Amino acid sequence: MNIVAIAIADFVGLMLLIAMLFSSHIRRATNYEEFRLFTLIAFLSAVACVVDFWMFFCDGREGIICRLVNLFGNTYCFIANPVFAIAWCQYTDYKLYHSKSRLRRIYRIAAIPGFIMALSTIINLFYPVVFFIDDNNVYHRLPFSYMFYLVEAGYLIYSIYVIKKYEERYDKVRFFPLPLMLGPIAAGCLLQVLFYGVSLMWVSISIGLTSIYMSMQNEFSYLDTLTGLYNRTYLDYLFEIYSKDPKASLGGVMIDVDYFKEINDTYGHSVGDEALIDVARIIRLGKTDKAIPIRFAGDEFILLMKGSNDESMKKLIQGLRDELKLFNETEGRQYKLSLSMGYTIFDPDRDTIDTFFKKMDDNMYSEKVKKHSERV
Repeated sequence: MNIVAIAIADFVGLMLLIAMLFSSHIRRATNYEEFRLFTLIAFLSAVACVVDFWMFFCDGREGIICRLVNLFGNTYCFIANPVFAIAWCQYTDYKLYHSKSRLRRIYRIAAIPGFIMALSTIINLFYPVVFFIDDNNVYHRLPFSYMFYLVEAGYLIYSIYVIKKYEERYDKVRFFPLPLMLGPIAAGCLLQVLFYGVSLMWVSISIGLTSIYMSMQNEFSYLDTLTGLYNRTYLDYLFEIYSKDPKASLGGVMIDVDYFKEINDTYGHSVGDEALIDVARIIRLGKTDKAIPIRFAGDEFILLMKGSNDESMKKLIQGLRDELKLFNETEGRQYKLSLSMGYTIFDPDRDTIDTFFKKMDDNMYSEKVKKHSERV
């Protein structure tokens, strides 16, 4: 692979990452851990694209500067490999489970192979075990260097395992096209291992990250900015898919926050927003595994669930009531939350999207009227 081809590959990878980082600066300004991890991965890859070109440019050229660039450039890229792989696994895990404590618990052990690889690269500066630079300033890969590819492959396979375990419990992961991420990386790594002197790994990672970023942008368009639940647009999209499947047995629960106007009038709209965020949390924690939570409008929420019947819908509602009771007893908010709920099962032979929503709404409203009459 000549220097022009390497320059083109690294330039394309760098431009993709710069454009992605620039366009995502608003999202990265938030405190979301997943954006921090994604930024780390993109930044490591962008630097590697620059370093990779200069390594090849300096390879075989005379002079102490070229020798140092070759030595420390290769050292950086070898360290960046396991760091990238660990950060990718953490990003995948956090995107699914949103748990920092889980990350600390799991990666305290899972990061050890990557740490060993990074440490061996530092040792390589004093005692060559990964690569060496000969007297003519030419880079040579040593047999131990192949362990880096094996460890990185192991982490990428582990990320697939994390997703599959999540899907077994919770349902298919949406907006996370793993093949579009791992496919280019696997191909780039394989070619780089098989053909000495080929440099496709970092541009492959850039392409994979861009695919994930495009999917993230698609996901953002379907999310409610306040609660983090899916929005009305995604509800319409889901219903369009489910309504065409006669075996879906689609069930829906309409949820309305009781006395929400009183919370707004008494404590202000910022506290009202906090209450809606709390309701979203209650719905997430109280719902059964495969129910999809959606903010329908204002203080109204909907849960959609395939494979539903009367028993499963009653169980779903009871789970929400239990979580609501726990919240009111333990969180110590200045308000107590109350939710009215009504469910129905979609009949593809008789129902339309309008009649489906109306049945849910009517059943929910019946409970709300009962609560208000009891309060009076």
